[in-house]
Amino acid sequence: MNSVYLVLLIISFLICFSLFFYLIRLKSRKQICKPFICISIIQVIHCLSLVLQILNPQIDPILFENFAYISAFLPIAVLFAGIIYAKTEIKFKKSYLLLFVIPCLSLVLLWTNSSHHLFYEQYSTEMNKTITGPYFVIHSIYSYCLLFIGLLYLLRYSIKNSGFFSKQSIFIVLGTLIPVTLNILGTFSIIPMTVYVTPISFSFAILFYAIAIFKFQFLKVSPIALQKIVDRMSDAYIVINKEYQIIDFNQALQNISISQNINLRNKNILDIIQEYPSFDIDIDKFKETLENTKISTKTYIFEKHFASIHKYFNIEISGIFSKNTFLGTLLLFKDITQHMEDLQTIENNQDMLIEKERLASLGQMIGRYRS
Repeated sequence: MNSVYLVLLIISFLICFSLFFYLIRLKSRKQICKPFICISIIQVIHCLSLVLQILNPQIDPILFENFAYISAFLPIAVLFAGIIYAKTEIKFKKSYLLLFVIPCLSLVLLWTNSSHHLFYEQYSTEMNKTITGPYFVIHSIYSYCLLFIGLLYLLRYSIKNSGFFSKQSIFIVLGTLIPVTLNILGTFSIIPMTVYVTPISFSFAILFYAIAIFKFQFLKVSPIALQKIVDRMSDAYIVINKEYQIIDFNQALQNISISQNINLRNKNILDIIQEYPSFDIDIDKFKETLENTKISTKTYIFEKHFASIHKYFNIEISGIFSKNTFLGTLLLFKDITQHMEDLQTIENNQDMLIEKERLASLGQMIGRYRS
């Protein structure tokens, strides 16, 4: 049986290491990448420790458990992943450090367990043979509460944002069911529960979460009903993040001929402006305006004529904030072409009237001179 666990742990190790490698290579990392980087590092250490435990049966397994219990910090990382997903971005507060008190105490008590047995009275890789100490109950309750809250955030807001039957939500549900189901089966002795089950189940759960978030762009999905509404808007809009990546836009923008043949999704808006001279935008002034929206609630408005498509737009640029935390920048394009053409028609008519009056006055003067 240990050989099966060994293979699964190695697979879990490779999953988490690949996720870590993928995340650190991202050129533009959103804040939610940070807890997933932490989760992948924790799981890599956890799985590797247990692989070494299986490969070295002659060594006291508690020595490897001391390293494997870096996983005490996993619930905190999951909690932050859920909160950041719900709020898009957060500011780290000193009060958050209190979350680390119990995990740090758990590690200290585990490493010194032989002198007090508060964590384990008797340790075994098979859970039914393990006798836990009084502190283990505190550690378990605390860890499961953080995990439950973090997973609840992910599940709740995935359903809220993209619907229950979306790919994002399905992967989140599956990822949640894997560790929960295995732990329930192990707790009721339906399957033999060992210390290897938890890291294996969480590694596969993390894989599902990562697919939901990064493959299906979990974070930038707007609520389904809201998306249908904004696609019916006559005004076009773009939402960019603080790294100037385009994370959302509506159908009206795609209908503008100047952008129809351009792949906008996840592209840097500054790169697009430089690549397509037809936009004819002062990139330095534009970038300065975008930077200002990160620190100010002011709306910047300017008029722009796109000569290549003979269109006039009022462009409004404003920051998107949630409780003083900058989330992104909204660019709203109001088509004023008809208004400008009407003004031009009025001006032309006025010029014609003035010219007619001038000619009439001139005719009267000539008539008087002749008479």
